[in-house]
Amino acid sequence: MRANLPFVVSGFVLGIWLRSFIDFGWALPGLVLLLGLVFVSQKHFGIAFVCLGLVLGIARYNMHDRTGELALPLGLQQLEVLIIDEPDEREKFVRYVAESRDVKLSIVARTSPVFQYGDLVRISGAVQEVTDEYLTKDEIYYEVAFPKIELISGDKGNPIKARLFTIEHAFLDRLAGVIPEPENSLAGGLVVGAKQSLGEDLLTSFRNVGLIHVIVLSGYNLTLIADFIKNTLGVILPIAAVTWLSALAIILFAILAGAGATVVRATIMALLVLIARGTGRVYEVTRALIIAGLFMIIHNPKVLVFDIGFQLSFLATLGLLYLEPIVAKKLTRVPEKIWIFKFREIAAATIAAQLAVLPWILYKFGNLSLFALPANLLVLPIVPYAMLLVFLTGLAGFVFSPLSLLISFPAYALLAYQLLVTKVFSNLPLASINIESFPLILVLIMYAGLVWIVLKSHRKEKGPGPALAIPL
Repeated sequence: MRANLPFVVSGFVLGIWLRSFIDFGWALPGLVLLLGLVFVSQKHFGIAFVCLGLVLGIARYNMHDRTGELALPLGLQQLEVLIIDEPDEREKFVRYVAESRDVKLSIVARTSPVFQYGDLVRISGAVQEVTDEYLTKDEIYYEVAFPKIELISGDKGNPIKARLFTIEHAFLDRLAGVIPEPENSLAGGLVVGAKQSLGEDLLTSFRNVGLIHVIVLSGYNLTLIADFIKNTLGVILPIAAVTWLSALAIILFAILAGAGATVVRATIMALLVLIARGTGRVYEVTRALIIAGLFMIIHNPKVLVFDIGFQLSFLATLGLLYLEPIVAKKLTRVPEKIWIFKFREIAAATIAAQLAVLPWILYKFGNLSLFALPANLLVLPIVPYAMLLVFLTGLAGFVFSPLSLLISFPAYALLAYQLLVTKVFSNLPLASINIESFPLILVLIMYAGLVWIVLKSHRKEKGPGPALAIPL
């Protein structure tokens, strides 16, 4: 059975991928299942298990998908809804995810007043169907734009989740008291993934120069925490102790960030890379990565096709596991260290990550950041120090405010430097090139080339190199 498991998994993923585009109903899965029984009778067990996986994939998607179930009436309505997630605050509006009659809906509201997770509110507005794939992947099929909102009562959500959000908000409030904008918003993005107050113009600048991964709580940010612990405590503690402390720190930061679905995904990716780096067992960790990705797809089948964050995280992880050792061997002329920074390691990790995600970014967004590499090389070395100082600033705010103010000065300097680099590169001519339509066949050719390079390298040398920090 173990030998046939890859056939089942491959069929399962293929079934979810096909069902993401075509609604087969239940008739076709039944036919495929019968076809699988025919292959079993002919002792073609590999094909039979692919058929079984295909049926399971389509069935899982059908059970998860609620498209077309018009549980809420459309048009002007008055509804009592429960806010079930942290509000997404932007410059000109706030987006809430709410639930009514066991159905999720998105509410786009004015920036004031701001409601919180667990608030039960009454809304009056026009209910519309949602076609945005970014929302429907989370089973959000309805949207209400700028309704009248009245608070009915609070504290109706999950108490554990509410407590996590309370800790996060308290931490951000301490930062806001000593670090001005926009550096404060960057600080929140580095440590807990809160980046809303940066504004659309600055967010666009980060995207254009390939630094957007810095201002979200990603696997990259979490792995930087582990790197700092390894570099500071690795000289006095055994590797096993350092690995456990790093894992504990990653989980702590994930809790501080609210432990949402995206944060949990980043935590899993970062922990896998931590294990790979600590043990050198890249192939085993790759298997664990595939299993983790499979469980994410089982939990929500729509992330496979409609969640670009999931796709880029998976590709970047593979890139760092397999491409980074190859790139590192080609950078012999690059200084191993510049001052206290491991420059060659950072350069290899950055190039490997860019190579892994670039084809897919070109296909999905048509955006080519010409200065992504130099911008990352200038910013990434100081990110862990900025994160540490920001974390200590917020932590000191709970204990002794003058100490928080003192630590905030070097934290502010590092944050201002990152913003300066971003603005300088984003203002250069052709900082970002938009490609209207990047052919899928070119994407496949590019990835085929990367696979060929990895296989060729492994044929020359048995055993992969260590994995490094992962910018997800």
